[in-house]
Amino acid sequence: MKNRIRIIALLLALILCIGTLSGCKAKARTVAGFAVEENEGRSETSYPYIVHTPHATWYLAAADIELLGEDAFFAGLENILTNQEAGFSDAIAALSGYTKDEIPVIDVHTDFAAQTERAKWNKAGAYYLGPDMGIYLYNGWDMACNALLHEYTHYLTMECCTFDLPKDGGFWAEAVAEYVSMFVCTNRMWRGLQASLSEQDLKTAQKRGITDADGSLNAKKYYCYLAAYMRSGAAIGEKYNAVSETPITLSERLIEHPQPTTISYFEAGSFFNWLTEHYGKDLVFTHMTIGQEGFKEVFGEDFETLFFRWAADNDAWCTENGIVLGPMEE
Repeated sequence: MKNRIRIIALLLALILCIGTLSGCKAKARTVAGFAVEENEGRSETSYPYIVHTPHATWYLAAADIELLGEDAFFAGLENILTNQEAGFSDAIAALSGYTKDEIPVIDVHTDFAAQTERAKWNKAGAYYLGPDMGIYLYNGWDMACNALLHEYTHYLTMECCTFDLPKDGGFWAEAVAEYVSMFVCTNRMWRGLQASLSEQDLKTAQKRGITDADGSLNAKKYYCYLAAYMRSGAAIGEKYNAVSETPITLSERLIEHPQPTTISYFEAGSFFNWLTEHYGKDLVFTHMTIGQEGFKEVFGEDFETLFFRWAADNDAWCTENGIVLGPMEE
């Protein structure tokens, strides 16, 4: 009898446990029109939920939901998903004529809680880790909005295009990603970040002349201004991330002797845009494997000469478009 009572008690406990576990499952929800589904495939323990969009499969980390709180996590996801598909479609359109017939869906993983080894030392907002691993997002939703379209462009240019591109990063890989995501695409995800800017920051941007008529940041003006700032003496001594993914302190020597490995992302994107305007996309897109020594053969002038020509044109463009490059009056 005692054994029977013990068995019944164990069964009751099991039933209660199952009920409790069922209650822990995420409530059925949609985010920006996309269903949040339980992950029944790979990495389901770390990523219990997934979201399918036409161009991406999102893997949502349990640790990130716990870190941010469920409401804040899904609010951030909704903000980015509202604009993600339009951004990805824009990037594909920007590379029209150079993409393969089929563009597979890319996996996107959140990793705000730094569960992966790379996240523990990576300072980037996001990282493309190849077609098998996809894109990983670090440091929260704001950084994801800032970096996601750039990383998706890496996927397109490295895996889905007909031209050759170094797969180990560097100048060409970063420059074309900046060009597509910030100069060609509207990049609504990046523009959405303006909601988090202070009123003072927006007023400063307006005075600087890097906003549109409606007061919102203009991506091209923003990038061309920062590229010009990096070329100015005012930036000497400041640390920045070069396209070689190396933190560098800007010096007078680096300004006088720029190299493809030492310039900033702002300069790389703006310079790439200038190259396409002066030499055409076809010539640029079909020669993105050349090193510094190959510029003269392809473009008729060495890298430094071309870079200084771009810098002068960039300063002139900024002035013509009402951008204040020097100190502003209080």
